[in-house]
Amino acid sequence: MHQCAQCGESLPKPRISLNFPSLHTRLRSELGPASVQPEEVASILKSVELDLEDLDAEIARLELQILFLNTLKERHREYGNQFKTLLSPIRRLPDELLCEVFDWCCGMNCFFVTELPVSTAFTFKSAPAMALSSVCSRWRRIALAMPSIWSRIALDWGARVSSEGPWGNENTFPLFLSLARSLSRPLTIELNAIHSNLELSVGYDGHLHPIIAKLTEQVHRWQKFTLVESGLCMLKDLFIETSQFPMLEDMELHEYEVSTVDFLAGKAPNLKKLTWDGWPPLPVSISTEIFPQIVHIESSLEPALLEDLLEANPNLISLTAEGNENLWSEEEYIARPRTCPRMETLSVQDLEDNYPEKSVFSAMRCPSLKSLHLSCLQRIHAWTGFNFFMDFVQRSSFPLTTLCLNNFPLSDSNLVYLLNHVPTLMNLTVDDTRRPHYEAKDPELELNPFTERFINSLHAYQTSSLRSNASPIVPRLRSLTLSSRVKEFNDAAVMDMVRSRWFPSALSRALGEIEAWNVSPFHVDCLREFTLNFRARKKVNSTVYAPLEQLEKIGMRAVVLWGLT
Repeated sequence: MHQCAQCGESLPKPRISLNFPSLHTRLRSELGPASVQPEEVASILKSVELDLEDLDAEIARLELQILFLNTLKERHREYGNQFKTLLSPIRRLPDELLCEVFDWCCGMNCFFVTELPVSTAFTFKSAPAMALSSVCSRWRRIALAMPSIWSRIALDWGARVSSEGPWGNENTFPLFLSLARSLSRPLTIELNAIHSNLELSVGYDGHLHPIIAKLTEQVHRWQKFTLVESGLCMLKDLFIETSQFPMLEDMELHEYEVSTVDFLAGKAPNLKKLTWDGWPPLPVSISTEIFPQIVHIESSLEPALLEDLLEANPNLISLTAEGNENLWSEEEYIARPRTCPRMETLSVQDLEDNYPEKSVFSAMRCPSLKSLHLSCLQRIHAWTGFNFFMDFVQRSSFPLTTLCLNNFPLSDSNLVYLLNHVPTLMNLTVDDTRRPHYEAKDPELELNPFTERFINSLHAYQTSSLRSNASPIVPRLRSLTLSSRVKEFNDAAVMDMVRSRWFPSALSRALGEIEAWNVSPFHVDCLREFTLNFRARKKVNSTVYAPLEQLEKIGMRAVVLWGLT
């Protein structure tokens, strides 16, 4: 053995010297059997075999060393990658901010029962609080110190309750752990029988299943309760021994028994919001006498019953009404509008297209209304109740600041007419992304408020075919969101309108709102937010909307989206 001149490692010493020139000379010159000595050849070949064995052994040793070095290299790389995570931005967040992140990203912790005894109860995706508490010791410590993220519990029941024997031990069900970690925090509960023909509650010996019973034992902590489907049992069956819901503020019911709400009468003194999606419609018995704190109701009611409901609940601040013609009676409706003195937010979903005289707008007067949301999920051609709606607008004379129209079958002329009656408007959203109701031969048959005439009418100082007066409509407009499925449009008209409603934000900040409005050359507020979404168009020449980039640099929030379907 001798040492390597570079690394000093011992190398196997060869038994023979590899003299290729001498070998080649002998191969070319010596002839006949006398020139070859068999003993010499055998000895050299034996030495070559031994040297090859030594070299193979050395190669194997070096390969093992290379393998070890590669493994060591990977371990160092992995160690470095993991050590680098110490510089991760999220580790720099103080616990207070991390708590805010956890609270924001943790929704409902959904547990599900598909068979009894319970096997699989949840996944980390369906139970975010469980997932966050399993990441690291710090996250676990923070998660355990946040009872709020454990207090949002949803239970999907898909198992058939047997009445022929005792249930198994359910004390290890993860839902119990979530309840325990929520401490005394108010609870948000969602209950759903996956199959409507399942019995959700009563089973062996006429008692509730332990999992359901554990939830109902905590009704004194329920703050929000959603019953998606109760199966074959009634809501009252779940709370046989319950007399009060002292903390309940928000209840959403998808039931089909009037007695569901009647059961709660006088038992939820702090109920503020009630959402009813069931049959028959919400009973008129709902009033401030039964729920003294009620300020928001969401339901489907025909106008006559809605009038009675509004009269019984004068303190309503917000109302969501769904137009459902299947619920309307055939009796003639004589409008007797009820005044809602505190109503600030009104949302109306769907329209009474076949019975325009039974519009929900005929049932009310809202002098304090600030936010109005109108949406239409039905595929109808035109809104026949527009005149009844305008009667409501003129009758209420409200200080409206927010108007949202979602898929509303409204013509551009009617929309401009409406905007002329709401000069206090600050936020306007027009989303007309409806697909055609039928294959119309004449595209004009499809009402679409998003037209060039409508855009020109929003111009600060120029008149249009829909606006003969030079005075601007909606002069207080600060936020404008437009969305449409049109395939062609005059983009220059859009940019001209936006520029007409912009003046430097520095001037707006230096002056008060009234002073800035008076100094504005066209007596309009500065448009601060503009969003345009062409869902059925490809991006056009960027130079058309290039000025928006300049406006965004000096203060406006401007967004143009293309081809989002």
